[in-house]
Amino acid sequence: MTRNNLLTLLLGIFIILTGCTKDGDTIYQINPDEEKPSTAPLVTVIYGPNSLGDRSYCDKIYRGIEASATKHGIRTLQLMPESTEQGLAYLEMMFQQMENAQDSVRRLFITPSPVYDEFIRKNNRRLENNPNADLLYMETTTPLEGKGSTLYIDYYGAMYMAGCFSKYAFTIDLSLLILANPYTQSVVEAGEGFVDGFNDSETKWEWKKPIKIKYLSDEPGGGFQLADTTALRIYQEVANNEEDANICVVPVCGGAMNAFYRILPPLSKYICIDDYISLNGPFNYGNVIKHIDRVLDDYIEKWLNATMPKHQTFGLADGGTEFNFGEDFGFKDSVVDSVRQVAIRKEGERYGK
Repeated sequence: MTRNNLLTLLLGIFIILTGCTKDGDTIYQINPDEEKPSTAPLVTVIYGPNSLGDRSYCDKIYRGIEASATKHGIRTLQLMPESTEQGLAYLEMMFQQMENAQDSVRRLFITPSPVYDEFIRKNNRRLENNPNADLLYMETTTPLEGKGSTLYIDYYGAMYMAGCFSKYAFTIDLSLLILANPYTQSVVEAGEGFVDGFNDSETKWEWKKPIKIKYLSDEPGGGFQLADTTALRIYQEVANNEEDANICVVPVCGGAMNAFYRILPPLSKYICIDDYISLNGPFNYGNVIKHIDRVLDDYIEKWLNATMPKHQTFGLADGGTEFNFGEDFGFKDSVVDSVRQVAIRKEGERYGK
């Protein structure tokens, strides 16, 4: 099927859509018993390729959008393309429909993936003639020129705390920092936060453990999916070189983290990124959490009230992110708060807060 034929087909489908399920991107039509299509506001999310089901950032977006829709009485359409090309076709379809729309239905389009950055920045002005269409582009610190809002959740502060505490844990001999790629901003800054916290010189503790860094891909947008066999090979290479060291895996790689979770031997240490996962075999040393579900609920409410900001950056200070310890690990509250204040200050310095 050619790209033009695909766009025509998708446009025809899109006009009658009201929602989708998460099971394989299954799409369903409007209720045939309704005399007219619903005029309730519609929120459409176009994810990065094959990103749902990651038990991480994208799944949290999905849950947050659906919870917000129930809360505010709006409709949702959540699309997960199988490739970047298909995702770009969805976006082109969206812009074509909004340019020609004659109804008064309010629509918010959300794109949480940087793989669409070039397209969005070249095409967002096409929405300016439609007062009922809005755009929210996530995970960028660079606001859009023209129509559309942007937001960014900075992991630096929470990862700074994770790095600081991991080197002082008696049960950790080595921290293995796994990064998806060296191009995705949120991944890079998360890694910088962990390393800076690990190299922190403001605390008085005397012992320190080594850290190793591994990138899963050298391609922009790569490294967020990984075979278990590859994760096992990476882990074993580090483990063999360090003999019987107690390795703490810190995976900043989206859904690829699940591969490391599955291959970890018993009693291994792990820092969960993006959300909390209860670990049965390995020890969950800590959780670095991005509260994207809360942020999106706030944005949807502001959108409904026509007060959506042009750009916002969230982090540790305002509750956009959080670091907490697993059930079997922890430090005194006074020590944790002291490190947290340092992390907040350093994170704020990066954005002039």
